[in-house]
Amino acid sequence: MSDRVVVLDNGGSTCKVGVNLKHQPHSVFPNGTGKIKGERQPLVGDQLLACGDLSTVSIRRPIDRGYLVNSELEREIWARAFRSVLKVDPNSSSLLLTEAPFALPAVEELTAQLVFEDFGFHSCLRVPAATLAQKAHCQDQPGIAANRAACGLVVDAGFSFTHVVPVFDAHAISSGIKRINIGGKLLTNYLKELVSYRSINMMEETYLMEHIKEQACFVSTDLRADLHISRARQSPNRREYVLPDGVNSTTGFLRIPADPLPGSSRQPTVHEKSSEQVLMMNNERFLVPEVLFSPGDLGLQQAGLAEAIVQALEGVHESLHPLLLSNILLTGGSAACPGFAQRLLADLRPLVSDEYEVGVYMPDDPITCAHRGGALLAASPAFGQAAMTRQAYEEEGAARMQTIANDD
Repeated sequence: MSDRVVVLDNGGSTCKVGVNLKHQPHSVFPNGTGKIKGERQPLVGDQLLACGDLSTVSIRRPIDRGYLVNSELEREIWARAFRSVLKVDPNSSSLLLTEAPFALPAVEELTAQLVFEDFGFHSCLRVPAATLAQKAHCQDQPGIAANRAACGLVVDAGFSFTHVVPVFDAHAISSGIKRINIGGKLLTNYLKELVSYRSINMMEETYLMEHIKEQACFVSTDLRADLHISRARQSPNRREYVLPDGVNSTTGFLRIPADPLPGSSRQPTVHEKSSEQVLMMNNERFLVPEVLFSPGDLGLQQAGLAEAIVQALEGVHESLHPLLLSNILLTGGSAACPGFAQRLLADLRPLVSDEYEVGVYMPDDPITCAHRGGALLAASPAFGQAAMTRQAYEEEGAARMQTIANDD
């Protein structure tokens, strides 16, 4: 078996790719291809990072609602990642690949075909991203009692969805996994609708609005108070986002607004003294991530994040509840939103028994946490023992690969 293992955390928004000898990913780039207005040649994967003006890009993604739906597009992205970014030969390498819970057999088969037939990897191991994130957390926080049992509750707030995954003895407990169909994509779309209605039409600027969401939004720890504050003429929640002009700025920037013009209740959308186009943002900054905690506010018939955690606990043995609650790990891009951990703790504490300690942990980088855990696993003997070889795939097919990946 090859000593080199490519570690690929294949998310709906970004790919985190590296090799087993390095715990940090070599590159983090969009999992998609982009078309710039007026250009014929699309940008693939990491090429999007060098895009001059975010407002000119439209993105196609191979993953929808968390699962692979366009294998041809994914093949194009992976080919550039392996050959141009990592500069490795798949035929002489193995692959550790993250997967979403409960993927359909057809999706598993598409993935297996990509890995073994299109790229010819020597062997492959597919692992839930949540268990890899927990593995990295165990190394980062060895003093936590639950980590000594490789036990914790992983909240993966990703691009397509949010999963709550109980982990014990380094394995996901499938009976306790809960999914909320809210992720970064839905939050970006909601932000587009809000600012387009109130300020400038941004409905066609998805890639730019993702960037604005990451720069401007925060999770409110007291929604009623923030709503009251936002009604003030000089609310401290007010911000201006100066849109890119393609010359002085390619991404735009966030700033605190100047005092309102005399006799005006708000700043104009386009400044009279300059050619800047400015998005005025106020309660949008916290109403967007609020959807994840209170989906009913948007008319979604789903549990909020704290309620989903309680439901996940109901699916596992009661003896594990103290360990799981004491070691809640936040991962995924949406979890990086300021105030996320504090709000979750405030919402969850009243829902569980006072006898249980509730501990919420945020890794240094929630986006690359699963990749770091994957690098640890890929460098251990356990990888070689569990990975499926290309020969075994040719003899037994994708069903055997699925059995290995889901073996508890």
